[in-house]
Amino acid sequence: MSTEAVLYREEGAIAVITLNRPQSLNSMSAELVEGVLEALARGESNPEVRVIVLTGAGRAFSAGGDLPSLDGLHSLAERKAFISKVGGMVHAIYAASKPVIAMVNGVAAGAGFNLAIACDLIYAAEGVKFIQSFVNVGLSPDCGGFFYLAKSIGQARAKELMLTASPLTAEKAKEWGLINDVLPASELADKVMQTAGTIAAKAPLAVIKTKEGINMYGASLAETLAFEAETSAVLLDTEDFREGVAAFKEKRIPAFHGR
Repeated sequence: MSTEAVLYREEGAIAVITLNRPQSLNSMSAELVEGVLEALARGESNPEVRVIVLTGAGRAFSAGGDLPSLDGLHSLAERKAFISKVGGMVHAIYAASKPVIAMVNGVAAGAGFNLAIACDLIYAAEGVKFIQSFVNVGLSPDCGGFFYLAKSIGQARAKELMLTASPLTAEKAKEWGLINDVLPASELADKVMQTAGTIAAKAPLAVIKTKEGINMYGASLAETLAFEAETSAVLLDTEDFREGVAAFKEKRIPAFHGR
């Protein structure tokens, strides 16, 4: 990576992006935001990468916006440009053809909370807290929070979290259906990488279209059925489909190549 604020590595078909400002609990400076965007683009552009994992260094996932940096944005144009770029991270995750898994190793506050829930799958360590902390510092949510939170847990719960800035434990977040699972900190990375490996072994084109279809949540039934018909017609004519059928008949594990 060209920025120390974000680390990027590849483990086979899995790209791991690490927010790397542990001294500030991985708060979002301009450098970190640029680094995440660059890393997401790098993973997306590499055909060998099939899954992306996003996590934080040290004891936090991300504490949200870097307050000194925000205070240094003096013009309306500067402030709008920075918040738009923060939102760009969420859009990049949404638009990525590859699933993005959040490995929430520590506190996820403010924009860090919303960055986590923008990911396709979310796993957290025991004891982690999620906090919509914006109103505590005179701000309203950004980083896609208004798009994702109420869809995940309903308006009443979303309003409570956003208006009171009350912390939500990982355990309660799982109970509410906001995240996929909670694990002991010592087991979190193994679980995430195992899940990423499972997805990476599936048919890449099918995974891409499955994520695209899930992102259509809220579309009309007619729009959804049209998407399904078009997508299935294309996938039925792929090498991966033929390989999947052959492997099923031969009782073996399929070898998919994204063709």
